[in-house]
Amino acid sequence: MSRRVLNGFAWSAGGSLVSVVVLLGYTAATARLVEPASFGRYALACTASTLFGYVANAGLATCLLRADRLTRPLVRAASTVGAATGLGCAAAIQVVALVLAPFADAETVRLVQLLGVQLLVQPLGGALLAALRRAGRARQAALLDTAGQALGCATGLVLLAAGWSPWGLAAAAPVASLTVLAGVVLSGALRSLPGGPPVPARELLGQSGFFAGYGIVQSATNNAPLWCAAALFGPAATGWFSRASLATGIPLTALAQGLQRAAAPELAEARARNGGRLPRRAAHDLLCATSGAGFLGFGAVAATGPDWLLVLLGPGWEGAARLLPALALGAACALLCSTGNSLDQIRRAPGASVASQAAVIAGTVVLLALAAATGSLTVLALASTAPAFGHALQLRHWSAGAVLAAGPLLRAHAVHAVLGLALFAAGRGVHSLWTLPGQPLARACLSTAAVLACAAACLPLRRRIPAVRAVLTRGASAATPPHQEPVCASASPAR
Repeated sequence: MSRRVLNGFAWSAGGSLVSVVVLLGYTAATARLVEPASFGRYALACTASTLFGYVANAGLATCLLRADRLTRPLVRAASTVGAATGLGCAAAIQVVALVLAPFADAETVRLVQLLGVQLLVQPLGGALLAALRRAGRARQAALLDTAGQALGCATGLVLLAAGWSPWGLAAAAPVASLTVLAGVVLSGALRSLPGGPPVPARELLGQSGFFAGYGIVQSATNNAPLWCAAALFGPAATGWFSRASLATGIPLTALAQGLQRAAAPELAEARARNGGRLPRRAAHDLLCATSGAGFLGFGAVAATGPDWLLVLLGPGWEGAARLLPALALGAACALLCSTGNSLDQIRRAPGASVASQAAVIAGTVVLLALAAATGSLTVLALASTAPAFGHALQLRHWSAGAVLAAGPLLRAHAVHAVLGLALFAAGRGVHSLWTLPGQPLARACLSTAAVLACAAACLPLRRRIPAVRAVLTRGASAATPPHQEPVCASASPAR
């Protein structure tokens, strides 16, 4: 990877890490101000606003990140489309909320209406933030994104503490988007972009329409277990499910998102220079690093997460803690499939993305049917592992099309999975020696110490871990010469 990618990854990962801390603190505080049943209704309302959000965003951020060349007309067209689709979807979701009123409780309907307000600014803010990242301004993008998260969470907490429960939950997202939008506009950071031919809005919608449609299907598939939890187990169980999903999704996606955001623009440029072919080694290393982050993260989160979740959320959330290991495994599988889809979209292979998502849908349906038959919330949580079917199909397609060699990646996945299981066994196994009932903080510290001890024992073998080896050979370590493949060297001068 080039210095630009590594610098972008460092800022993206650093910003994501701060966001993780902010969101976990926000989750801990709101869990003490909002009842689990209200959290469940809020989670259901979020799924509705998310579906409309994909339409409003129109795949603009993805289109900008993966554009071969970023120009002022392209950003201007994306801003125009984002403002128009945001306004239309914000109005549409209000109508849908009224239609749902006879079938849902009043609290859920009101939350859907409040969450719909964020669509007025979210598409435009997201597009401008993606343009900053694509322009190589990773530092500014990370700072604005983190500031928006912090200010949004602070606003929500103030409203909740003032007695606006659960309505204050709906304030965080629009405040965060407004902060990003104001920061980008006031800074004038995108005025220095090169000019170019006009980009009609119709052309941009044609390019980004696939990303939006794909995102809607993906979101519906990912949210299907939550909907089933509401239908089969009630609002309280839905609240447990949503909080456990958030606790696993936040830390495991932060690192991989940072890597994808940093690498996607460079991979798009490299593909354009290489005659439309994706550089094999760079793609392999990206997947290998994501595999390490996912499976090792799964082990650490599944081992220590149940205990720390009870420390964060307090009493009454034991049901969420029991679901966390299964959801952590699902998050690891989702990271791999998501990164694979990102690569397929960069290499302009929409058919491959559709096929892998179809495999995920099929796996989800089978696991949901099994959960309904057994009446088990834990089995329902295991439905989150369905992206493993999609990633298996990705590996097959890449191998058959000479895009990537599946064998080395499978071996890397196996090594990372074994190490993740070792961390999980260390963290949960220590409780068989010391149970410490009624002491969640002591249990959390004990499981964390066991995981750290296991990780320390693996340090002498770190250069044999595929993810570490991939990062080192791409030039992340001064002690190891960078790989000579000109994959991610930017054609534009460093800023």
